Formats: sequence, C-alpha cells, structure tokens
Amino acid sequence: MKSIINHRILSSAALFLFTASATLSAQTDKSYSQLKAEHPGWMQVPGKLISPDCAHEVPNGASVEFGDNGEPTGDVTMNGQVIAHYEPCAEAGIDTRHIGNSGKEPGYGSGWVETSQWELSLGSSDNIDYMFGYWNVPSAPKDNGALIYLWNGIEPTGENWVLQPVLQYGPGSVNGGGNYWGISSWLVGPDKYYFYSPLEKVHTGDLIQGYTEQTGVSGSTDHYFVSAQDETTGAYSTISIHISGEQWVWAFAGVLEAYGVSSCSNYPASGSTQFFDNYVAHGYPNYDFVNPTQFYGAYYDYFGSGGPQCSFNVAVSNSADTSTLYY
Repeated sequence: MKSIINHRILSSAALFLFTASATLSAQTDKSYSQLKAEHPGWMQVPGKLISPDCAHEVPNGASVEFGDNGEPTGDVTMNGQVIAHYEPCAEAGIDTRHIGNSGKEPGYGSGWVETSQWELSLGSSDNIDYMFGYWNVPSAPKDNGALIYLWNGIEPTGENWVLQPVLQYGPGSVNGGGNYWGISSWLVGPDKYYFYSPLEKVHTGDLIQGYTEQTGVSGSTDHYFVSAQDETTGAYSTISIHISGEQWVWAFAGVLEAYGVSSCSNYPASGSTQFFDNYVAHGYPNYDFVNPTQFYGAYYDYFGSGGPQCSFNVAVSNSADTSTLYY
C-alpha cells in the first residue's frame, strides 16, 4: 500500500508538521489543474484523485468484503450472497490531503482544508465503534465551479482507510453530482478500491445525520455500518464494510474538503458549517461513550498555492460536542 502522508496539526495554534513520501513530494510543485491535465478523465473522491474505473457504487444494504489479510476481496455481498466482484485498481490514485511544504501558508485551491479531529488513546484490541453527529446543509456557493465535501467519520491508526458519511456540492466527484447538495457514504482506501453508496439529493437547511457504527464481529473481521441520512426528508444512503486488520482510533467531528476553488465565493454562502451533538464510543459490544472534550481544530495544506485566503477557522466548544468550521 502507498503510505498516507501524516501532516497532523498538534494544536489549533497553527503548528504545521509535514512529512512526504519521495513520490508525492515531487508533486507538491504541481497545481490541482496540472495534475488533472496529466490524468485526463480522472475524478475526485474524498481525499483522492483517481481513475473512475477504480470506484464502485454499492447499493443500500450491501456490504464490502475484506479478507483475513486486511485487503478487500473485491466482493460486494447482500444477504450473504455475492452480487458484484471488482478487480483491484491498476493505477494508484493521487493523495489530495497533506501536500505542501513545511512552514508554508496553505494555498487554498484543492484538498483538505480544515477539521475538528481527535486521536483516541485505546488499547490494541479496542476501536472507535461509534461516531455520530448532525449538521445542516449550508447555502449553495454564490459562484459555482468548485467541489465541496463536508463530512464526519473515522480512520485507523495508519490513516489508510476512511469510513465517512459525506455531504457534497459541485461537479467532478466520481459518484456524480453537480451544482446541488447530495449525500452518500464512502469507504476510501489507499489505492486499490473505493466504494460509495448512491448519491441522494438534499436541500439547503435540511438536517443531516451522519454516523459510523460497529455492528458486529466475526473472528478477526469487524462489521461497520456508515449512514448519511436527511432527517428533514427521510432520504438516506448507506454502506456496510466487513473489514479486518485495522484499529480505528481517529475521530473526525467535521471535515471540509474543497477542489477547484478560485474564489472565496466558491464556498457555501453561509460562511460556516456547525457539526453538533457529536458522540464517540468504543468497547464494542458494550459501547463506552466518552466525553469528546479532546476534539481540536486542525488545518491542512492544499495542493499547490496561490488560492484565495478565506475566513478559515475551527471553533470547538468547551464540551466538544459542537465544532464549527468557518470558510
């Protein structure tokens, strides 16, 4: 597997730590548009620019299967029956998070922007079993042209997989969409496979419930369920994963990703998104809910530089059950 570059901020005081693999370091002087020009037809998933042949839609109610080696088998099952099989992706994707130079101000153009995050200290056999929260669909951007992702979710120690219910706006995502808001749930991995549930259209002001929950265990395989639901209309989009070989310790109460931003007006006109009623638990099957007081704001460098310097800020409440991302 290609390693994910770890550029966590240690505090919200804007201390940036950047490390990069030799391969991806060579890409830091290339803009997002240059990278897309070098890969015609490639599209975005949360955190990656990929060939669309590598991403697969999974029906609501279906599960993505992993083998004992910690790798996807390529099988998608429903009610215990294989309904689809996919071969591994032939081309490695391009990581669109953590790219940049140490000490350099972020160029706000394309990539991860900011998060409210927390790495839990758990025993080696323990996982985050529940990450839950709400947020409202913000206003549409004043000017179209960018792709926006807003989500919560979890990652394992290696930060090589992400389970995430996602709200998105704009064109260029491999799961479709356009200049409207939609929800779907994702499993995004290192290089070989990317899975998503059907995109469901939602509207400004709707209340979104997003959660990731462990629902079972079979031997060394953990069963997770990811759900994005519009509490206002009842629309939903879900995915199940039967995954092994990972310990889930990173909790994200809220994340902003943006691609193709040329102006601050490409961000939602509301100027912020509040993620609230955030809950985190571990200790399956007996969920141990923990007080989420250790969420903190983190800021990530974009691909390239020269993008608009917008009103980026992460405000985390004292109880940490509310995190507001400003843009």
